[in-house]
Amino acid sequence: MDSILTNWTTKARKFKEAHPNIASALYLIALSIFIVASMIKNSQMFPFFSQGFIFILELIPALMITIKILFLDEHNWQELVIFFLMEFYLYMSSYIAASVSVFYFSFFIIGAKDVKAEQILKVFMLTNIAFMIVAAILALSGVIWNYSTTRSLYSPVYRYALGMAYPSDYAARGLSLLLAYAVLKKFRLRLPEYISFIAVIFWFYLITGTRVDLLLSLLLLVFLVAYPKIKQLFKKISVKAVNITMLVYMFLIYLIGFLFTCFPSNKILNLINSALSGRLSHEQTLFHNFPISFTGRYIYQPGGGSGFFIDASFFRILWMYGIPMLLIAIVLFFMLNNRFLKNLNYLPIELAFIIFFISAGIDQHFLDASFNFVPLLLFANLEMFDKGQN
Repeated sequence: MDSILTNWTTKARKFKEAHPNIASALYLIALSIFIVASMIKNSQMFPFFSQGFIFILELIPALMITIKILFLDEHNWQELVIFFLMEFYLYMSSYIAASVSVFYFSFFIIGAKDVKAEQILKVFMLTNIAFMIVAAILALSGVIWNYSTTRSLYSPVYRYALGMAYPSDYAARGLSLLLAYAVLKKFRLRLPEYISFIAVIFWFYLITGTRVDLLLSLLLLVFLVAYPKIKQLFKKISVKAVNITMLVYMFLIYLIGFLFTCFPSNKILNLINSALSGRLSHEQTLFHNFPISFTGRYIYQPGGGSGFFIDASFFRILWMYGIPMLLIAIVLFFMLNNRFLKNLNYLPIELAFIIFFISAGIDQHFLDASFNFVPLLLFANLEMFDKGQN
């Protein structure tokens, strides 16, 4: 087995030397196709495409990444065995949950090996922006539904999705783009860029009225302004401390949902539920009607703004995919922290990860590669952050 892999590795190295950009190009093309597929599923364009077409749009990129991993990346046989066993488990979990986002996302995390981070960020941003512009044009021209709603029955303020599935999805994409741009610029913006950032933040809030993403965007702005001081602070913080803090945050998210289930009349918990647009009520439904299953389960979620939907990624991981998936997710969190905190030049990625992690306690987008680019950088080439002073 080792001799076969050695021959493959030797041939792959010679092929890459003759075609130095082929592996990255294959990955980036696959990533752009997969992001489009994911965005279609999370937009009002979805009814215009068949399930078979979406399946192909997701399958082809996964096959392209598999080719890269097997023939263009350098892995020993143990790593490949672990990869295929993990993919088999993720496929089975996704099959049970009837949600394939985790399964496909894993291909792009592992397949990003040696791809330049700036290329991944640029493809992520350009694909999102292009799709959002097309969706907005189609929505405003009446070709697809421009979903709109109000925050409450008597609220005069309308919230628009501009072609996305729901206003909060549009807002989350805005936050993702701001984070990607901030990381690409290594958290060093000029005054015109700060002005543009503020304008974009309030544009997305004006259109969607999404308070959570507004607060997270403002937190990003604080990180940008205070970045030199934050960098000094992280010189004193260990990776272990960050890991423990994240575990505590996850525990509190689960605990608050459980306490609201037990004490639904508590004024403080009701205030939190109101601030989170009723998210605790959905978690209450989970605790009442869907016991935690070791292997996960399918949970019908009609959504649509008024129907039941699991918003928090932490709850989706545990309830839909099961306890082993939660443990895998925790290992992933630790790996991300270890990679991005071992070198303070990578701190911009870590700060983006922290914001995504906070959002994962509230929103469902953490496991979607079209929203969350941070896991894609786990094995990527991060040389751009070592160039010059960050």
